[in-house]
Amino acid sequence: MVPSTLSRGHVQRLMSFSLIFLCSGTSQGVPVIGKEYRPEFLANLKNHRTRPSIYIATDHVKLVVDMTPEFRIQMLREKIRWLDAVVFTHSHADHIMGLDDCRRFCEIRDGAPLPVYANEETMTDLRRVFSYAFSGTPVSKTYFIPDPHVVTGPFEWGDLHIIPLALPDGAMTVNGYLFVQQSIKRLAYMSDCKEVPREVIDQVRGSEVVVLDALRRQPHWTHMWLDKALAAARRIQALRTYFTHLTHDYDHDVDQADMPSGIELEYDGLKVIMAP
Repeated sequence: MVPSTLSRGHVQRLMSFSLIFLCSGTSQGVPVIGKEYRPEFLANLKNHRTRPSIYIATDHVKLVVDMTPEFRIQMLREKIRWLDAVVFTHSHADHIMGLDDCRRFCEIRDGAPLPVYANEETMTDLRRVFSYAFSGTPVSKTYFIPDPHVVTGPFEWGDLHIIPLALPDGAMTVNGYLFVQQSIKRLAYMSDCKEVPREVIDQVRGSEVVVLDALRRQPHWTHMWLDKALAAARRIQALRTYFTHLTHDYDHDVDQADMPSGIELEYDGLKVIMAP
């Protein structure tokens, strides 16, 4: 609850929270290489999906969750010019391969290291794939300089309390995240998971916005599909739910018309601003 001693203007300043869906697609993106599509499908820009990541901005912090191979293009498209931190869900290629593009943000920060948050398994993979950056060797401010933080539990960044959510993704466990601001559950982000466990449902229930993996219509062995995502959304009861990590199974405008009230198919560049 916001303290009653704060003026309305101060409350608004403290409570700002906005979200940009930088991308909405699955690991291969949409359209995929070497496939023919109906002209009507390709004519709708909402059916062009890069790999999944989000950008969160408050008055006190600007961060991204995951860094896709198209990260540079997404930053230019959205005119994003500052980054305080990077938070990773897991180390699959579609979620980490844009990390070196952070070299520009390090340069803008006058060579200051960029905080990088990930669980132990993901951090181990980041140190291996980007060994030149994580070696600790002094480099020019024009290069990527990470400041690694292993996520073992909830942590604070700016005005956000960030809670990792353990989610099954095939044989591995990935991190979803719950973003809490002034005790308000602003966002629960669960982009890659086979299911949302009961204890996580209880943690995120009542969030203002929930983002769920809804890969395709047919069952999949490591991701939720449409029916499972709909069932999870009903149990969580968020004010707004967005489905992400979408394949070309979804024709955005056609399938959005069939979604229940309060549930939307994500698309690249979608912006969500939450009221104070």
